[in-house]
Amino acid sequence: MGEVTACHCRQCRKTSGHYAASFDASEPDLHWQARHLAEYVTPGGGRRGFCPGCGTSLFFRAADGSFSVEAGCIEAPTGGRLAGHIFVADKGDYYALTDGLPQWPGAGD
Repeated sequence: MGEVTACHCRQCRKTSGHYAASFDASEPDLHWQARHLAEYVTPGGGRRGFCPGCGTSLFFRAADGSFSVEAGCIEAPTGGRLAGHIFVADKGDYYALTDGLPQWPGAGD
């Protein structure tokens, strides 16, 4: 899995109920156990993949073609580690980020 990024943007907060944690991946390198997935097209042209049976968020394919997998849908041990926080300018007002990891107000590029 490698480096995991926590996204605090409004869309991720609405999708997850808090914030989303994901890692960049190469879609062709993934092995799906089943491919009965649903996708939601976001206002920005991205696609959120999820399980239509339980609603679990699985991946995000951005309009620019980048692809990320939701860290929470990977069985442990993952080998991943949280590396930083993006879109902290949009984070909820009910929590503080105190882990000392890098924070970016936007996408972090």
